[in-house]
Formats: sequence, C-alpha cells, structure tokens
Amino acid sequence: MAIILGIASSHDASACIYRDGKLLAAISEERISRIKCDGGRLPNLAIDACLEMAGLKRRDIDHIASNYGHFADRYVSRGSRTKDLERSVSRLWKTALGKDQETQFFAGSLLKQLRDKPELKGRCFEDFFRTESFLAGEGYRADTQVHFIEHHATHAVAAAFYSGFSEAAVITMDGEGDLDMHHGSYVFKDGKIDCRHVSETVGCSPGYFYMAITELLGFRPLRHEGKVLGLAAYGNPTKLASAFRKAMRLSADGHGFDSDFARVEGAYDKREAFLREAIKGHTREDVAAAAQAVFEEAIVALVSSFMQETGMKQLAVNGGVFANVKLNQRIAALAEVEHLFVFPGMSDTGNSVGAALIVEDQLHPGFIKTAGHKLDTVYWGPDPTHAQIKAELDSRGLKYEECGIDAVTEKAAQAIHKGEVVGWFQGAMEFGPRALGNRSMVAAPTDRSINDWFNERLERSEFMPFAPSALAEYADEVFENVEPGRHAAEFMTITYDVKKDWQLKIPAVVHVDGTARPQLVRRDRNPKYWNLIERYRQLSGIPLILNTSFNVHEEPIVCGPKEAVQAVVDNRVDHLAIGDFWVPGEGMH
Repeated sequence: MAIILGIASSHDASACIYRDGKLLAAISEERISRIKCDGGRLPNLAIDACLEMAGLKRRDIDHIASNYGHFADRYVSRGSRTKDLERSVSRLWKTALGKDQETQFFAGSLLKQLRDKPELKGRCFEDFFRTESFLAGEGYRADTQVHFIEHHATHAVAAAFYSGFSEAAVITMDGEGDLDMHHGSYVFKDGKIDCRHVSETVGCSPGYFYMAITELLGFRPLRHEGKVLGLAAYGNPTKLASAFRKAMRLSADGHGFDSDFARVEGAYDKREAFLREAIKGHTREDVAAAAQAVFEEAIVALVSSFMQETGMKQLAVNGGVFANVKLNQRIAALAEVEHLFVFPGMSDTGNSVGAALIVEDQLHPGFIKTAGHKLDTVYWGPDPTHAQIKAELDSRGLKYEECGIDAVTEKAAQAIHKGEVVGWFQGAMEFGPRALGNRSMVAAPTDRSINDWFNERLERSEFMPFAPSALAEYADEVFENVEPGRHAAEFMTITYDVKKDWQLKIPAVVHVDGTARPQLVRRDRNPKYWNLIERYRQLSGIPLILNTSFNVHEEPIVCGPKEAVQAVVDNRVDHLAIGDFWVPGEGMH
C-alpha cells in the first residue's frame, strides 16, 4: 500500500503520514513553530516532523492529500487571477509578512472565481495548480500524485471512520469551509458517505456567529471561544436571545441555518454591526449566555431533525463548532442519540487526517468500510528518547533524579496529594487541542482556590475551571448520563453534570453550572497516566486529578523536553515528571 502525506494548510495547519493504511504520525504546525494556531501556509515544520517520526523522506511520499488551502504564490498559475485580485493578494501578504516573505495564494479565492465567473465555467483548481513546480520546489518525487480534497468532506470522513460506528449520521459544522459551506449533514453506511444537506448561505454560519460574539466581547476569535463558553454559565440568556435569533437560527426547513442578514450584500459586516449595537448596555456574562443559548438551540434542533429524518441512532460530528463541549452535552442528551462521537482534532488541524483517509479509500476502495475502527489513541506526536531528555536536563544544569517510571509516578502522586503542581511529560504528544495526560500539568482537584492562583501563575485569564482526568472505571460514580458520550469523553470533548455529592469533593474541576469536562482514562490506553491517577486515588480516595494543558497563556502545548524544562525554570510547575526523570522545583505558590 502507498505512503500518503496529509496536509491542512489553513488555520491551525497540520500534517500526518499514513503508510499501509495505518496512521504513523500527526502533528499541528504550532507545536513545532511555537506560534499559537499557526497556519495560512504549507505546514513544512509539521511535515518534516511527521516524516522524521515515520522514518521517511519527502521523496518516499507516493501521494499528497491536501485541502484547498494556502500555497506559495509561485505554485498557482497567474492565469487563474484577475489583475485586481493578483495585486490585492500580493499587497496583503507583503503588508502582513514583510517584503522578504514569500506571498501565499489562498485557494478559496480561486474556487469562488471558478464558481461565479462564466468564463471559468468547467475549470477546476487543478487546472491552475503548478504541480510539477510544487513537487520540485518542495522536494517530492516527480511522480508523486497530488490530490485536493473538499474541506467538509475531510471533516466528515475523519468523524465517520474513527467513530467505530458501522453506520451513523454525520454532521460537520464550522465557520466556513470551501465556497461558503459551513455545515453538512451526511449518512455513513456501507463504507460510503452520502451528503444529504449543506448550508452555504452567507450570513448564517453558526461558527462565524460565535466568532463574532467572541470578538465583540474583546477576545480573539478562532482562539478564545472557550472563554465565551465559560462566561455563559454566569449570565442570563433571556435578555438578548430574541435579538440574537435574528442573527442566527434554524432554517424553516430544519436542514440548515438562517438569519435576517442572509443573502444580502455585505452580510458579514451587517450582521456584526447588528450584534455590536444589540449588546450595548449588557454585561458580557449576559451576552455570552444568550449567544450560547441561541447557538445550542439552533444546532440541537438541526441535529434532532436530521436524526429523525434518517432514523440513525449513532452520531459522529466534526468541525470547529464541536469544540463547544457544552453543545456536545446537549446533543448527547437528545432522545434520538444513543451514542455520540466527536473527532478530537475538530478544528482545521484534523483535516490533514481526513484528507489522507479519503485518498486511502480512493486508492483502495472499501478501505473505510473494512478498516474503519473505534479511535483508541491520539498520541501521534513526537516521543523523545531517554537520551534526549537527559541531554536537555544536563544542558540546563538542573538537579534531577533518574529513578524509573514507577518511582516517578509515586513522587508525582505524593506531590499532588500535598497540593503541589506537577508537569507530567510522558510518551508521544497528543494530536488536537486537548492535553490528554502526556503533556499535562496535574494537581489535586480539591482546592477551589487553584483557579485563581494557578491561572495567575500561568498568566491565563480563564472562566472555565480546570478539567478532570478520571479513571474510566469510576465515571458513572462521579458523572451523570455518561454512556452516550463515553467514547467521546476519552478525548475530553464533552461536558457532564457532576453528581451533587462529588461537586463538594472536587470543586477545582467543577464549573459554576455543576458541569465538568472530563477525560476518561483507560488503563489499556495510557497505563502510565492511569497508574498516576490510581495511586492518587489510593492516597486520597478520589479517582481523578486536575488536568490542564502544559503551556502558559497564548503558547501552544509543550512539544519537546526543552519547553517542559523551561516550565520548571520559570516556576510554572512545582515539579517535573519527564520520562524516567524527576525534577524537583521550588514549590512556590
């Protein structure tokens, strides 16, 4: 079977490698570049990292599966552009990046020309892509085949394939994919995905609606939507819900979305201007609460309608909208949904995986049907060796104990029980936005004040509590209605109501609305992390620990030993448990 390189080059760019139908490596560009949500160009750092992990070179690649993303300007024929477009693209990139930086061409602008300009009817992006120049310029073989895959198709296939469902409804949703499409409803059956409904109308996107609210509240869109979600629990949604329904609501046919600004010129700007005016005089808590309520209302209604239409009981979802974990809880609670799966790389970063899967199925028809499986890991990133970790520790002149993983686990559990924070760095890095116990900072869940002092220590301004990593065996003891989202919760993609007696025991990981966003840790999936939590349970009687991503505010999650060691030096954590090494810190907080 072939070696396939998957590429996503838009927001939150990434790469992955499939060989003989198996995913060998996947990583986001940001983890290497150390620039949060890095994208808007070919993810060359991620590509090279994946190749290194897989033991391959660029010339080993047989197929490249890519979204219609961003490419160096020289790889797209100038015949594809009007002079005005060419000048505007060049001016934009030179202003943003400086004269010495190579300008990038966004394929989406060409796709819209191919759709809208009569003189380009019948042409496709591939007609204008300089494949030979691209392969030679990027160091691939001349016979490497390049495949371009539609944005929402990659979301849909990744969700369906990794759900483990033999058949399911599949729904994708984000700000915008290709040609204004921001939602797709599909049926997955017999290894095929049939698209039933799409939403493409400008001015209706739920993703862009939530992004607009994020920006109007003073946060950064495409980055701080989680802060809006956290704020929502503190507000009253009734004051602004009616106004917000004018900006985003379910369409009359129940298959998509609508707004008062749909199909009008300047829809985006007019909707944002309306929202800006509507929120004047209201607290940001009430704004967030109304936005979350209207957002949930429309999307949950669409999901319910589609599940009834198809008669399906299993649902797989993907796309940036489903990073909203409270929405996912509402969906899982629907009577029509028996089981919900959320693909863990739900932002555009997961599109490299979906694109490669589609090409794999094109090359070997039936692959998705016969090889589809229930996702059991996203530990697809770099896994530093013992020697690499030791070399980094030695280079920084730190005192450490080389004592083996069992002793490291004992020391970490004891430290957590004493109220200290441990940087837990073990094995291969996680793919996607969540820290899942290999690049985590961990602590006891019993100190309510930790949300204040630890966030200050990390220079974060968060409104959500920290999340718990819980032993999967105890999930039903601690959380309500676990079963519909049990698989999704292995990847921290859904919230649950915390049972009343447990809310008092673990206040550091329970939000003001009584919910938590747990990671259910299985011994067979991550034995090192499971052993840590189990040892803490033996000490405390509590089968979970506090888990937050190993990073400071506005930085990506740590990738290699260098960043992890720096956290000890900067006193972000009290101790570092890295591989077989225990690095004691100052313990200041």
